[in-house]
Amino acid sequence: MKTYVIAAGLGLLSLGWAAAQPAPSVVPLDKAIQLALQNNKGIKLADSRTLAAEARSQETKDRSLPQANASLAYSRYSLTGPFSLGAGADGKSALSIPAGAFNATIGGVTVSKEVFGGFAEKSAEKSAELLAQASRLDAQRNRSELVYTVTEAYYNIVKLIRSTSVIEQSIRQFEEKEREARNLEKEGVVTANEVLKIQLQKNNLQLSRLQVDKARQTALYNFNLLVGLPEDQVVTVDTTLTNPVTTAEPLSNFLTTATQGRPEVQASALRLQSAEALLRNTKSSMYPHLGVSAGYNYINPTTHLIPEAKSFLSAWNVGAGLTYNIGSLYNLKGKLNGAKTAVDQASLQSQQQVDQIRSEVVTAYNNYQLALEQQKVIRTAVTQAQENYRLTESRFRNGLVGSTDLLEADSFLLQAQLNVINAAVDAQLAYQRLLKATGNNL
Repeated sequence: MKTYVIAAGLGLLSLGWAAAQPAPSVVPLDKAIQLALQNNKGIKLADSRTLAAEARSQETKDRSLPQANASLAYSRYSLTGPFSLGAGADGKSALSIPAGAFNATIGGVTVSKEVFGGFAEKSAEKSAELLAQASRLDAQRNRSELVYTVTEAYYNIVKLIRSTSVIEQSIRQFEEKEREARNLEKEGVVTANEVLKIQLQKNNLQLSRLQVDKARQTALYNFNLLVGLPEDQVVTVDTTLTNPVTTAEPLSNFLTTATQGRPEVQASALRLQSAEALLRNTKSSMYPHLGVSAGYNYINPTTHLIPEAKSFLSAWNVGAGLTYNIGSLYNLKGKLNGAKTAVDQASLQSQQQVDQIRSEVVTAYNNYQLALEQQKVIRTAVTQAQENYRLTESRFRNGLVGSTDLLEADSFLLQAQLNVINAAVDAQLAYQRLLKATGNNL
């Protein structure tokens, strides 16, 4: 008795992990992807990171705006008593403070702006804006990953459902074989042991069906979580399997598309530019800084909020200031080296990213070509397994072979039928991996 029929069912069990898809009735793959993009918590989290990066970018722009301050204060000053100091030539005190008290309301408005700060503002704004753009590309990459995850989960559910149908059909055939074997046993053509072998194989198939069915339930549950549907919502997938278009373009075209269009590549390039902008920002401390300001001051020495004419003082002022941090001549080495290292790291990460993507594209391309070739071989194997089973079953009915040979032929046929389903799904997923590797699965 061959045991790989059970192994086939156990292998299918492992395929029922992270799944994804939408509403009741039959839901096509594109609808499942749309639901996942709308409801998936990971995508919402990525979008929130993008919003945070955009807020940080806006914050740097806000800091570059002119600074304005306004103040208004009221004070009452009480003198402790008359006070005099020294005596003049006329006999009067040189300095005297009379007893009493007075009120004062002081207000002012100041507006200031740094005109030149060694390009610090511009470089900070540029760096923050580049990081915000990179964050948007990260969100796009997450969407691409989710699209493939949903697609993989969808087709794995299809694989489980189709495999269950094949196993159930084989169980029905074994039930018929069991009835035939009992009749042949009564006629003395086969022994009771041969009947027991058929019953054992049928039980093994029922066990495989149970395992695959439980895997399907788990996959559908995880699928609802992935696309943001209620856990108990019934989901039905489209089990139609069609072959993707055969790849006609050469590998070089896919490599070019990937290295130019993948969001990871673009995000790495932006982060490199951001690191360069931060280096310029660090160097800005080595330049002199020029700022201008304008202000208005108001002094009211009475208790009235609106004083009488000529009873208050007011003045306006404009000014300019030039400052230079002398310490930048000797205390910026660490910051500059750190900023330069960050640029080098960003450059190396960008190069490494391109190498990884090229490797991913080559692997996906070859795996897709392999999947197409495997389908051809597996279709031939199914035809051969069907013919082998037909001949063996005929010999079994005539008492020329035992149930062991019949069960072996049936196992070969069942495995070949399952392989057809697996190959069709694997070809679809290989094509989707190739699209994801080139950045075109969105």
